Amino acid sequence: MNAFLTEPLRIGNVSVNSRVMLAPMAGVTDVVFRGLVRRWAPDSLICTEMISSNGLVYSKRFDAPILDKTVSDQPIAYQLAAHREEVLLEAARAIIRDKQPDTIDLNMGCPVKKITGNFEGCALMKEPDLAYKLISSLVKTLAQDGTPTPVTVKFRLGWDSQSMNYKEFAQMCQDAGASMVTLHARTRAQGYKPGCKWEAFGELKQLLNIPVIANGDIYSMQDALHVINTYGVDGVMIGRGTQGQPWLIGDIDQALKTGVQVPEAPVQKRLETAYEHARLLVDYRGEVTGVKEMRRHLTDYVKGFAGASQYRGRLTAVNTLADVCAILDEVMQSVLEAAQAGNLAVAV
Repeated sequence: MNAFLTEPLRIGNVSVNSRVMLAPMAGVTDVVFRGLVRRWAPDSLICTEMISSNGLVYSKRFDAPILDKTVSDQPIAYQLAAHREEVLLEAARAIIRDKQPDTIDLNMGCPVKKITGNFEGCALMKEPDLAYKLISSLVKTLAQDGTPTPVTVKFRLGWDSQSMNYKEFAQMCQDAGASMVTLHARTRAQGYKPGCKWEAFGELKQLLNIPVIANGDIYSMQDALHVINTYGVDGVMIGRGTQGQPWLIGDIDQALKTGVQVPEAPVQKRLETAYEHARLLVDYRGEVTGVKEMRRHLTDYVKGFAGASQYRGRLTAVNTLADVCAILDEVMQSVLEAAQAGNLAVAV
């Protein structure tokens, strides 16, 4: 096993004892989900959901749930979307004051229309001068404040296939003072469709002196090892692969550090975690909101076995925790009966 994989990752003045990170995902990486991921990945840098600087500053909701963290929720990155310098600075200062994050990540890759339409996210790849101003101003301001929290940037290949400016953009980020970059190896036009350009990771690693993190279609130890060993990146960031299996970050981290791959989790583990996730979310958000937010997670947990689709349809319409538990009980009974009958389809 490559000794490099057990060495801490240096992000500016911060040291992280893992090279596997959790990507920010809207409506997913809240404090409850992060707590589950953290159980298996205590050393990993875990990112919040994307936070709108405009929304935070103009609403003055510095106690909004999206900002919540627990005492054990470290190391943590708070991700901000912004296009106005003064608003970004106010939002970042408030978060650093109240939450003491390990890093501030700037979202310059979100492809969603309501974000890009506000000149944020991937829209900034079309305005590299403005992106430079945002990064450099934040870096300088935090240093002057005496709170030199590392600033990192997450971006894509470019706006579309005709304007893939990721190399120039990455160099700009480094020149502006960013301590790390994460490349999602798709264009904005691709969204989340198949077709990641993994070779771009290697191009950035050859170009930059700061850490380069690979993101996009990394779902397993094999994927992580491939991009690290083939392209020389400093780490991997995993998003959608963790949905329905919050242990994935920790499993890959352990495998990279030890060379021993953790066996795939059985369906029963998914279901037991789904029960717990639902209860935790209801405790945190209340039953009405908690169950509504849990629906999107339930469909990720209930998969990987024959007949799963019939349950997923019902789970998208649940309204109470009792409804969630009743359907999960049915699923668990079905899985156990299949296992007793020797049906190998119960394995994920």
